[in-house]
Amino acid sequence: MTEINQIVPNTEENAARCRCPNCPVYNECMDNKNERLFCSRGSSGCGLEKRGCLCLHCPNEIEYRLNSFFYCQKGAATEKNVASKTLK
Repeated sequence: MTEINQIVPNTEENAARCRCPNCPVYNECMDNKNERLFCSRGSSGCGLEKRGCLCLHCPNEIEYRLNSFFYCQKGAATEKNVASKTLK
């Protein structure tokens, strides 16, 4: 079985700059459970309604060169599920 490596480290620094709590999808359930940093910690245990996504504007998304949306639903960014970007 192939190991799937997580891209975004689950650190306090990354959690502090996380944009999840400001996202239109973020809801009261997520807030009550203090869920955030879905690109690292995985999908939410809460139901969600897709109403836009801030992932592409998140400092973690930019630093780790991710290019996806709705980690709150899909789960953490891994080498397997995120295509790499090239910096120009």
